Amino acid sequence: MTEGAGSPDAEGAGSLRPVAPLERVQILDVLRGIALLGVLVVNIENAFSSGWFRPVPAGNPADAAVNWLVKLFLYGKAMSLLTFLFGLGFAIQLSRAEGRGQDIRTTYARRLLVLLCIGLCHTVLWWGDVTAHYALLGFVLLAFRNCRPRTLLVTAAVLVLVPQLVMALPGVTPALRVALGQPVSEDSLQGVVVAAVRGPDFGAATAAQLRHYASYMANVFGWYAAWILGRFLLGYYAGRRGLFDGDGAAHLPLFRRIFGWSAAIGLVASAVNTAIHASFMERYELLLAGQLAAVVVNEVAVLAVTAVYVSGVVLLMQRPAWRRVLVTVTPMGRMTLTVYLSQTVLAMFLFYGWGLGLSGKVGPAVSLGIALAIYAAQLVLCHFWMARFRFGPVEWVWRTLAYGRRQPMRLASH
Repeated sequence: MTEGAGSPDAEGAGSLRPVAPLERVQILDVLRGIALLGVLVVNIENAFSSGWFRPVPAGNPADAAVNWLVKLFLYGKAMSLLTFLFGLGFAIQLSRAEGRGQDIRTTYARRLLVLLCIGLCHTVLWWGDVTAHYALLGFVLLAFRNCRPRTLLVTAAVLVLVPQLVMALPGVTPALRVALGQPVSEDSLQGVVVAAVRGPDFGAATAAQLRHYASYMANVFGWYAAWILGRFLLGYYAGRRGLFDGDGAAHLPLFRRIFGWSAAIGLVASAVNTAIHASFMERYELLLAGQLAAVVVNEVAVLAVTAVYVSGVVLLMQRPAWRRVLVTVTPMGRMTLTVYLSQTVLAMFLFYGWGLGLSGKVGPAVSLGIALAIYAAQLVLCHFWMARFRFGPVEWVWRTLAYGRRQPMRLASH
């Protein structure tokens, strides 16, 4: 959700401004727009509809198929794509500023502080917010700005895998939960959360979600921050290498190799991962080796499928017909934060008890249809908005506060 630094403006050669539309890297906006679809589908299927807390209805092939497809192609992959793009955006922002002899650290820190405030407000509304986490870990990303590319890759691999392997050791996660003031199991709380969000009381739902947020973070505290930072570094590495300059046109042989190898590895890893969870974990869940292997195989599958999406979009963008199709999501990528936050509001209204109360009443197949309808409506609205304004509404607030001066909103022709 970060962008490049702009060129000096009329206030001085050293001042920074938001990136102008013509300076944007179009493929990043395309990838952000695609990632937002995946995030919406996963969040509606698993979180807003309480899918994490209820099994797929038995005897419903459509629901079972959608549930399987979402887990295989989107779960973990959409968020991995967004975190990768955050790191990539930081690299582009840093490169542009350094090319003009500018030090962006102060402005970057202000942008992250404003993003943190927005994320914290969103967290109060909904427990699944990621923007606050991105903002906090964005500060850590500054520490890697002078690392060598190979160091970035090695560090990313360590951050993604090692903390998860440690937390998979018997007794580690329960001990951490207790140390953080949470019960060993969150099973009892899940029922409370589901009842609250399906009820008519907005305040009760908010309070229950905050309790669930504390419990959920205790569950993932040991590895989640490292997991995100590792993906930031992968994006930062790609940006440092200039892999997406010219929408990736200068590195097509590399992207073809990435696509081919990632597709093969992702297919094998996903099949193995499915087999592990379908049989091994049920029959031999006490075997430590199997649990550790499941962590590694799952991460390989997630990263490989994400790489397929990224490289596939790069390759398709080189074909005029496909490019015309893909760039239709560009307006969403230019107002990612507005779209992401509005998805929360719309989904809560549709599924929570204080709104239309669909949670628990529709299965994965209907949830997917609702997600696609929301995305389509947002895409139309984004096209309308960006034809008239320079920023999305939340992006305008973000930049105005971060840069300390009111940003021009309307396009010159309007």
